[in-house]
Amino acid sequence: MVDVKHVVIVGAGPAGLFAARMVRLLLPDAAVEVCERAGPDEVTGFGVTLSARTLGGIAEADPDTHRRIAAASLPLSGIEIALPAATLRYDGFEVASISRSTLLAILREQAEAVGARVRYRSAVPPGAVPDADVVVFADGAASAHRNARAAAFGTVTRTGAARFVWLGTPADLGGRTSFAFVRTPHGPMAAHCYPHADAGGTVVVETDETTWRAAGFAGSDTIGGAAIGEDALARLGDVFAEHLGGAGLIGARGRWGRFTVVTNRSWSAGNAVLLGDAAHTAHFTVGSGTKLALEDAMALASALAAHPERAAAFRAYEEARRGPVTRTQRLAAPSMRWWESFGRRLDLPPEEFGLHFLTRTPAMTYAALRRRCPERLAEAAVSFGGDADRHAVDTPFEHGSIRLPHRVVSEGVVRFAEVPCPEDPDWSELDAPLPKVEDGRVVLVQAAGPEWERWHETVRYAGMVRAGTGRPVAVRVPADWRDGPGLDADDDSWSARVHLALLSGRIDLIAAAR
Repeated sequence: MVDVKHVVIVGAGPAGLFAARMVRLLLPDAAVEVCERAGPDEVTGFGVTLSARTLGGIAEADPDTHRRIAAASLPLSGIEIALPAATLRYDGFEVASISRSTLLAILREQAEAVGARVRYRSAVPPGAVPDADVVVFADGAASAHRNARAAAFGTVTRTGAARFVWLGTPADLGGRTSFAFVRTPHGPMAAHCYPHADAGGTVVVETDETTWRAAGFAGSDTIGGAAIGEDALARLGDVFAEHLGGAGLIGARGRWGRFTVVTNRSWSAGNAVLLGDAAHTAHFTVGSGTKLALEDAMALASALAAHPERAAAFRAYEEARRGPVTRTQRLAAPSMRWWESFGRRLDLPPEEFGLHFLTRTPAMTYAALRRRCPERLAEAAVSFGGDADRHAVDTPFEHGSIRLPHRVVSEGVVRFAEVPCPEDPDWSELDAPLPKVEDGRVVLVQAAGPEWERWHETVRYAGMVRAGTGRPVAVRVPADWRDGPGLDADDDSWSARVHLALLSGRIDLIAAAR
């Protein structure tokens, strides 16, 4: 066991408070102190969601805290997508929602119950390192303490393009997560909404830069900007009035932001270690910020309890968490990019848009969707080709002078205009140029690497080209793409990938390699 006598944690968010409890549980002889510059009544944000897997991990590590969080949470049973032309519901997406203030109160009480000291309005100056065996920086994505040692941690930040603001509502949002997409005179806007066990719920409004400026919200900016104010809050409430039942929005102190993706070459330097958003961020549209923070806290406490030297404990903590964090960030990157340009897809048929939304990350395969919402998949297949039992590739295709009995093409059947997919997997639709394509040609998007490994980036780019040029788009697949597991198999196969890419409106055709 590492000889830890004194632990100072900077930041009383979920990561810091849960770390304080876990360290005290596993190292009962250590003094644990949490320093928070704000007051206990200055909670920012409205609500968070936790998956069953995350709650299960908490239950295994700390049954008492799990019991309290579960009792204060509201189970949400599905996703609703509200479009200008239709509203679609997808079951099978269960999470638990809890207000952030309630979660922090529980975690603070649980930390104090095992002897941790939580000190509010107790700022630690950035650049100062408290005199302690272990100093944990858990002060969020904009961590001033990490930034003061950016060279030592190897900090890299990247800012997304979309604008968002975190708000609340007194509206009854029902027992599901919902996403409202609205066309306004200024451009497209969207709201991510979910209720809490407490009254009301969370509403995250997101839009692109052009719409944000045209709507007159540019008086507040990402860093250090003014709060949006009551007038802007009322205008946003009007935009989403139908979805909110006219109940309006709260949170006039909210500030528009652009999401910052944080990575660090090393999560520790000397006696200091990074935790939660200070170490890494993943876009909020994959709902993993609080999950990663709580899992970090458990892993750090376990590493400190298991290893005799501080440096070894820090290495073990980072090794345990690097993989899960990196995987989450890889899933979150295309989700962030999808939300930056969602307005370009609002003209898709509703069933196509719904699948396009659900499959914005590689995690949502055809097999996963078939387990969760088979009825919706069947409806999308009927909308696409009129037959729920037919593979989408067997649906006839017509576009201009092109008439095909199925969706498999070759150079002898059509004329191709070959276009390479961007090599950087984090390309953005806002920056990627559209190819110029002659009339009568089919755009063939070439993968930047092995087709299987780069499939998601390839069809993502194909979907952008399809929407932006109005031309038919094909991607290349192996000659034996239809061999192996069929659509009913619980597997991620070439056949399933092709079927889903067609149903979700990303491609029109496939070109099988010889």
